[in-house]
Amino acid sequence: MSSISAGDLEKFCYCPLSWKLRDAEGGGAALVEGSVLHQRMAGELEEIVKGERRASVYETWVIAFSVLATAMALIGVFVFASSDLELRGRVLSILALVWTLLAVLVMYATARARPPRDRERGEVVVGVAAIMAMVLALNAVPIFGISTDHGLMVQAIALVLLMGASAALVMSQRQRDRTKRARQNTKVQGRIAYIGEGGSPRLLISERHGLTGRPDYIVEIDGDLVPVEVKTGRVPRGPLFSHVIQLAAYCLLLEEQEGRVSYGILRYGDVEHIVAFDENLRSLLLKKVAEMREAVASGEAHRDHDRPGKCRSCSRRSACPERLD
Repeated sequence: MSSISAGDLEKFCYCPLSWKLRDAEGGGAALVEGSVLHQRMAGELEEIVKGERRASVYETWVIAFSVLATAMALIGVFVFASSDLELRGRVLSILALVWTLLAVLVMYATARARPPRDRERGEVVVGVAAIMAMVLALNAVPIFGISTDHGLMVQAIALVLLMGASAALVMSQRQRDRTKRARQNTKVQGRIAYIGEGGSPRLLISERHGLTGRPDYIVEIDGDLVPVEVKTGRVPRGPLFSHVIQLAAYCLLLEEQEGRVSYGILRYGDVEHIVAFDENLRSLLLKKVAEMREAVASGEAHRDHDRPGKCRSCSRRSACPERLD
């Protein structure tokens, strides 16, 4: 069974004859502009993914530095602590207090900068772990005071670690701010699980139905994978039939590889349409796949509409023998 791409299926559903003439010249500027916009979007999505990964690394450093600072502080308290509070210990304690307060403020700003869905998954782990570790260090080191050289060395190490945690928080916030702006520009919600352009995107394949395709991107929203197809150019009043079928093909491909897919998203500029992938749409999709397969086998394809406006906007109009005037 030969494979049918979701992109060719979209062309077939727009007009079978237009699909047959897909190699004809026409509409070059619009196609090039659309390709450039898709590549730019893919680049922005890749920057979001990289930025959020870097932020996660910095947050891991926050936890590691904070836990180590707490451990060093506790060692200083229980091994080297004495009843005498010396000036050097007080100075280091004040510095530790300043750095810890700064870290808490940065953590608060970072939490506010994160997208809501990221907060649901990551803020509790990072925020609680880092802030609790810093609070423990703050209460362990400054309150008891340390009088021996070994104790002061341990306290100084704890302070340096707290400073490292604060620096990591600053870098994490910067990354989150950048990715937040990028998400606002691309109108992307949820975790980006797949990008269809740039790098080496994986081709989704259905051996059962002989379908292949690469959606523009896939996001994870509330634990569900959702394919997203972005269309450039004019914004229609509602989802176009050929675009809905293309999106349905992506839903079917994703479902076969990852499990149940409930819906997909069609985007026209800033307008989003949620398209439910139910049994009716599945049946319609498979019907269109069968029709296209018959056209491939017979080599015959004809105009299937009586809409002059649709013909006028077709990029293959000049080569079409059945165009409407």
